[in-house]
Amino acid sequence: MRSLKNADVMDKTVLVRVDFNVFPVRSHELRIEKTIPTIKYLLRKKAKVILLTHLEENDGKIPSSKILLPYLKKSLPMDKIELFENLRKFSGEKKNNINFAKKLAAMGDIYVNEAFPASHREHASIVLLPKLLPSFMGFRFEEEIKNLSRGFNPKHPATLILGGGKVETKLPILKKLLPKFDHALIGGVLLNLFIFGRESLFSKKLVLPDQVIASGKKVIDVGPESFSAWGKIIRNSKFIVWNGPLGYLEKGHVAGTKKLISILSKTKIPIIIGGGDTLACLPLGKKLPKNIFVSTGGGAMLEYLVKKTLPGIVALK
Repeated sequence: MRSLKNADVMDKTVLVRVDFNVFPVRSHELRIEKTIPTIKYLLRKKAKVILLTHLEENDGKIPSSKILLPYLKKSLPMDKIELFENLRKFSGEKKNNINFAKKLAAMGDIYVNEAFPASHREHASIVLLPKLLPSFMGFRFEEEIKNLSRGFNPKHPATLILGGGKVETKLPILKKLLPKFDHALIGGVLLNLFIFGRESLFSKKLVLPDQVIASGKKVIDVGPESFSAWGKIIRNSKFIVWNGPLGYLEKGHVAGTKKLISILSKTKIPIIIGGGDTLACLPLGKKLPKNIFVSTGGGAMLEYLVKKTLPGIVALK
């Protein structure tokens, strides 16, 4: 794959596929902030920039990409940038339609993928568009690959921390990643499967919390007493990957997640943190230690660790 540094973008129109799928737009959106260096680099090179993104609310509604403008105007000269309409408003995007990809390609001279979090999806703007134009990795995309690749052969003892929702995707990934790690600390919706006996996966590597906070037969957070044993495992680890919050964030259960962030912030080992909801819990305006890499990917991060590639990466090659 070619780095953007090797692209001749002077006076060219560059289609930059970003992942600004954030809703509602909060005061600090890491997925947006991490792409700004790439966009500003292109502007300094006198390129015309057209941003392509998708947006979809949890209930399936497809808002206009215009809702992003107030946030983008705080950091970027939007009079010099075109923000294309939400890609999900066009059926050809998710259907991976070549004619739709050709219409997008006709708008520009060069394609840049700066949407690592969306690069596990076989959509037109991710896998077809780079076949129609000279294509490059954005700076953040390159950073993601460099740092996440350390998880292919982690230093041992290595610990996986898995939380969040989407059991249908998280459980298969847990089973595939477990052989690479020495411990797997489990939180989030996955806990319901193990605690209430609906999951038969057994491994000595699995470390369930000593205490959970539950409402009926639903775990809503990891209890504080759990961090005595978990803290010891973390301190003895040489590599950690964490994806997904420990509690039910939508209902305000963030105590366990914030406690984990506090513990990880005091370690010196290489740590990778990812997942959209996890990022929302990170302290605003406070830099994490340099040994912690914060991935903007959620499902893409986990899929890359399992498969060592993504459809968006294959397309760029």
